[in-house]
Amino acid sequence: TVYRRGGLGGPAYGGVSASEGQRLHKRFSDRLEDQWPDDIIVTEKTVRVNYQPSVNASMSRFSNLTLQISGRMDALIMTDPVPVLIEVKSFSGSAELLPQGGEPLHWAQAKLYAWLYLLEETNIENIKIGISYIHQETETLVSWQQTQNRETLRQFFETTCRSYMVFASDILGSQKTRRQSGLNCRFPYQELRPGQKTFMRQVVGTVRQKGTLLAQAPTGTGKTMAVLYPAIKALANQLVDHAFYLTAMTSTRQIAVQAMQDLRQTGLQMKAIVLYAKEKLCLEPDIYCDNRQCPYATAYFDHLPAALHQLFLHETIDQEQLLDCAKKHKVCPFELALDMSLYCEIIICDYNYAFDPRVRLERFFGQDTSPQLLLVDEAHNLPDRSRAMFSAVFDQAKVSRARVILKEKSPPLETALERIDQYLTAMVQAADENKPGFSQVEKGIDEQEVMQAEAFRAIRSLPERFLSLLVRFTFQAHNFLDEQPEWALKKPLLDVYFQALFLLKIADGYFDDAYVTAFRIQTPAASLKSGSQALRTEQPRQTSQDHDMTAIPLNKAGQLELMCLNAAEKLADTYRDKQSAVFFSATLSPLRYYSHLLHGYHPDLPPETLVIPSPFPAENLHVMICTELSTRYKQRQNTLSSIRDMIVAAVTLRTGNYLVYVPSFAYLRQVRQLLRAQKPDAPIDYMFQLPNLSEKKRRQYLDRFNQFGQKTLLAFAVMGGQFSEGIDLTGDKLSGVIIAGVGLPKLSPERDIMKQYYDHTTGQGYAHAYLFPGFNKVQQAAGRVIRSENDRGFVLLIDDRYQEQTYKELFPSEWQPEIVANTEELTESLQTFWGE
Repeated sequence: TVYRRGGLGGPAYGGVSASEGQRLHKRFSDRLEDQWPDDIIVTEKTVRVNYQPSVNASMSRFSNLTLQISGRMDALIMTDPVPVLIEVKSFSGSAELLPQGGEPLHWAQAKLYAWLYLLEETNIENIKIGISYIHQETETLVSWQQTQNRETLRQFFETTCRSYMVFASDILGSQKTRRQSGLNCRFPYQELRPGQKTFMRQVVGTVRQKGTLLAQAPTGTGKTMAVLYPAIKALANQLVDHAFYLTAMTSTRQIAVQAMQDLRQTGLQMKAIVLYAKEKLCLEPDIYCDNRQCPYATAYFDHLPAALHQLFLHETIDQEQLLDCAKKHKVCPFELALDMSLYCEIIICDYNYAFDPRVRLERFFGQDTSPQLLLVDEAHNLPDRSRAMFSAVFDQAKVSRARVILKEKSPPLETALERIDQYLTAMVQAADENKPGFSQVEKGIDEQEVMQAEAFRAIRSLPERFLSLLVRFTFQAHNFLDEQPEWALKKPLLDVYFQALFLLKIADGYFDDAYVTAFRIQTPAASLKSGSQALRTEQPRQTSQDHDMTAIPLNKAGQLELMCLNAAEKLADTYRDKQSAVFFSATLSPLRYYSHLLHGYHPDLPPETLVIPSPFPAENLHVMICTELSTRYKQRQNTLSSIRDMIVAAVTLRTGNYLVYVPSFAYLRQVRQLLRAQKPDAPIDYMFQLPNLSEKKRRQYLDRFNQFGQKTLLAFAVMGGQFSEGIDLTGDKLSGVIIAGVGLPKLSPERDIMKQYYDHTTGQGYAHAYLFPGFNKVQQAAGRVIRSENDRGFVLLIDDRYQEQTYKELFPSEWQPEIVANTEELTESLQTFWGE
């Protein structure tokens, strides 16, 4: 904080991983004995001291502050008469890139250690301090030394501590005020909703016990405030340092921001920050986050103190404040948000920042960090998201792009990429010839071990030969990139490099019985979408020497994945026995299923669970089921006209807005064509969801529901898509929801492998892979109808499978369904419900 300067790009020389750093430190320690065979050598010596400034006029405001300073010296050699203290740093790349004389930050660290040592050894007046840089590959040393006396080191230590205290005292004073506001703030609404008080008590108990809570609380319970209000009290009482409000969608983040604004009306002054994806904050997207070229990164740490000072003026920090501050002070807004988050009590962000091994915030969730509180909203989304987080994909199309831009630039690197390409091409050819594939390219893999489906192969073990190819490639790529720091066309190579590093990380640190190695063939159409089309939008500005990057053949490409089938243990490693965690949603049913997916299977240490009944009158929601029609794939053509008739009958009795959820975009297109060919006589406006809607188009779709009462709106959407959750259509904005189908995920080899895995681990393979995630989509869609105590509306479920006992057991307790066999019975049922 006191001595850090420069930019985000770090030093010109390369760094090494933590594990490599530990190995190199051990090698350095071993060599010390050869260099000083007759002297006592102490390594990893812990030193600590409590510092209080001497009382004078300039330091009086710090009289009640104490700094606790500690650390571990790398090496101390007890030479006579002057001991030697050495700070060791490891590096990669060329030694010529090391700063002459050593990094000032590293000298500051060595001087502080030297003074802490001299405090213990009062009879020593002088000490020799040094910095040694050890090379990752060659293990050669580059060293500098200097002799310091006691008084010089004392003054350096005093100056450092006082500089830090100026910064720390402002932070601590602000924290005290904010915590007191948390103690004093009141519940912001006049009345508690049914179940809200119970929910809040459970959250408090979870925090006190550093436990885990799974809570199912229907819409209208006030879930957001039920977790945030007790979180504020926990923060005020210093039970946790930060509360993370984790969500899957932007819309739910805004709900949390609004809840914080409501709390501020009662006097709360705690700071909240919303974290955004790097792409949404980047001020120089054409530079591809090159920290050595981006003007917002090159002097980041020089400008950071002033930027933080500006942000401290705000209580809730969002995208607008971050961008404004970043532009003014020339700092990266993404990194600024992360640095500012350290000084905010409430951090509102995506799941990734707590759980994803690629972007998890180690400053909060690393080793020896302080206790945090995780509030996981819409937690039913986390199992699928977490499987993706802990899966690693390697795409052959990216290899092709990298080979084009590398032509004749680095023969060793080109060879490494060529061998990877050959491996994946051999897998493609084997699949085309109906061969197992893995048994042809990996040693020790028997054909019987390979799971086969069209354009898909999988094995339960790691692809050892492929991993060795990636290791060679990453070594060559690392050296090449170090030698070409300013190369304008390096983006395609970096894409492959980062994919390879992450896949190796998953293989080394996470791959277990919950994984398979999967291989897929991408069709030419998919290759076009992910390959040359992306090139035309992503390539850097071309110069006269640039290659024609669009000239990549559109042949089939392979994709290899270390596919995670169940990330529960990986999720739980983040919080279990470390942090307090509250997982909540309107649809966490069945709870045992979600407990397995979020907490793991631990009969001796199960999470606490809470189910809160709906706070709304049961008679406000009318649930009907038509089991005479099927939406199964093979029967869709035969039932489509009858389902169309049921939909029209449901919406023509009463003018209103209605949402119809269908199984897929293909089914939606069929319905649309049928309505065009046989348009009903009733005056109805139609609206259809399109694939991949932009945020603007999504808002336009939802804004149409603000019109109601004059003409019926019949809107179609895909179950599990953009309009299945996170939308709030209260009052007359929505009168009914019709759900065609049971929401089952599409049949796929991946789902079948998941089914086999859960058959083995829980005995409920089909339920875990298909039934439960499918019915969750149904519940989410049905949950759009009743959003407040004044809402009334109906849900119509259409599918013959709803008569099966397995589905009936999943129905929420507030559902009291009525069977309607045809349009006549449907109309009669709705006439009774609407009172018409």
